Amino acid sequence: MQKTRSLLISLMTLPVLFACTGGASSFETIPQGKIVNVPTEGLGDEIIVLLDEGATLPQGVEAQPLFNSVPGKETIEHKYGLDRWFVVSVPQGEDVTTFAEALENEDHVLSIEYMASFDRPFVHDKEFTPVASPVTKSENLEPVMMNDPLFKNQWFLFNNGDKNTFGPTTVAGADVDIRDAWALCAGDPSIVVAVVDEGVRYDHPDLAANMWVNKGEIPDNGIDDDNNGYVDDVHGYNFASNGQISWNLGGDEGHGTHVAGLVAAVNNNGIGISSVAGGSGNGDGVRIMSCQIFSGSQRNDNLAVARAIKYAADNGASVLQCSFGLGSYYSDKAFSESLSAVKAAYDYFRDPANANSGGVVDGNIVVISAGNSHNSKAEYPGAYRDFICVSATSQDGLPAWYTNYGTGVNIASPGGDNTLGLTMLSTLPGTNEYGYMHGTSMATPVMSGITALGISYAKQLGRHFTRDEFESLLLSSVNSLEPMLQGTKKTPSSTMDLTQFRGGKMGTGVIDAWKVLMNVEGVPFETVKVGSEARVDLKALFGDDAATLKFLSVNADAAKASLGIEGEPSIADGVLSVKCTKPGCAVIEIKAVAGGSALGTETEMGGKEFTRRMSIVARNNVSANGGWL
Repeated sequence: MQKTRSLLISLMTLPVLFACTGGASSFETIPQGKIVNVPTEGLGDEIIVLLDEGATLPQGVEAQPLFNSVPGKETIEHKYGLDRWFVVSVPQGEDVTTFAEALENEDHVLSIEYMASFDRPFVHDKEFTPVASPVTKSENLEPVMMNDPLFKNQWFLFNNGDKNTFGPTTVAGADVDIRDAWALCAGDPSIVVAVVDEGVRYDHPDLAANMWVNKGEIPDNGIDDDNNGYVDDVHGYNFASNGQISWNLGGDEGHGTHVAGLVAAVNNNGIGISSVAGGSGNGDGVRIMSCQIFSGSQRNDNLAVARAIKYAADNGASVLQCSFGLGSYYSDKAFSESLSAVKAAYDYFRDPANANSGGVVDGNIVVISAGNSHNSKAEYPGAYRDFICVSATSQDGLPAWYTNYGTGVNIASPGGDNTLGLTMLSTLPGTNEYGYMHGTSMATPVMSGITALGISYAKQLGRHFTRDEFESLLLSSVNSLEPMLQGTKKTPSSTMDLTQFRGGKMGTGVIDAWKVLMNVEGVPFETVKVGSEARVDLKALFGDDAATLKFLSVNADAAKASLGIEGEPSIADGVLSVKCTKPGCAVIEIKAVAGGSALGTETEMGGKEFTRRMSIVARNNVSANGGWL
């Protein structure tokens, strides 16, 4: 009680000085003591305070809890100290630094954070007028084609090497193999991706049906119907201005709506674009929750980010989609200590107690962009070791000219390159409703969508994974970049040396949706080079003595169209020989005899037939190592 009284005295007796916030735009140096960062210019009217266990703020102090508490989640909130963070208003006319330093002397004040602004890495190209009528299926777009008319402009979903459409350096197969994956799963409406970004235009004709809906809230009645602390949060909430989701204020770029479309625009509805996990046209797409942290041209802060992350965890999101940066740091420790309230919110989101995938993954997954500065290390928070950090590739299958790479980058995904032709086509909130953007901001929602698709398929199959298992599955479901990283590539202002990306500096490789689903199934896959006869050792599939087995058949009928298989696959000495003439992926079935050289019959003793399935993924560029992943 005495400590509370002491705090009241300190707050009420600070000297009145001219307002001054100081200035620093990054947090490379962590201040010593309880003040864990430096004030960012223009954000000096509030500070964030963490109190000791059992301490309370006294009457007369203008403060509010940083996080809204949710009934039933008190234990997990307490685990990460979310019940002890407060936003304290600096009295008008007082100096924020002097005010914070006075608080630092209080024993029960454990941490003090100044407001921190963060990056809006938005890169947009040109608007695109939507096609009025859907295109029809054509032979070169088999096996799966949505009837969305702009699908043919989305090279990152299906790249057939059309240089007239996608640009002169486009490479067939420089995509995420989504069409083949759609044949197995196109999404699940119970899986929610929280788009932490600008506001999503939730009534967009290509997004509305796949928006998350808070069923406890009555739209536009000005009442917090579900008593969660947020009024009219039907499709999410605007944490930047503490109100309704917006997307058309001065300074808005349409970034959130564009990101949302890449994740889950409604597929097969005869309008607009297709998306990674937007369903098959039967209401089966994953859902988008808009957690708005950017609004118009206003400065943005760590308050909005922290609250948005907790809201996503509390309201059913299993994937957190983050295409933004929070500054430059030199280590995970520096990031965690400088923005400890944000880090606590991320930890809360990932905790197994908040798992929102319906028993599929025992923890939620955070996917974050690496940054667009062409630096040899990722920006934070993406670089933090607990998150999946995404770099960007282009329609030529190479690193995009702007992408960050190196330390902290975990995986690559298509993000587009405006020097090559078409970039990433998606939804926009303006009158044209569709347009192009490029950046790791676009690569990240493709990765988030594939993550949600993998969770959807695991649910469909009744599979369960720990979060670490599922993240490992994602990071190993990739196509190799290494064979292509030689020579140079032209950039807007120079020539880029591709060897700088070698040695895994773009992450484990480029994400492949088909391989994700194969890993979810537990079906092994082999990546083979287009145009060359591939020899696949079947030991990993049939055991070390595969060379001694009698093989009965190789059923590749379903694979012939996808892979352009030339001739008939054959097996000799436990090695499968197959030649694919075009990029694609498919499952083949191989039958063999267990016990002898012939099957048993009614009259003759013999062996037992057994069948194994494997996936062939044909690409234009394959790592020299080959082998099972």
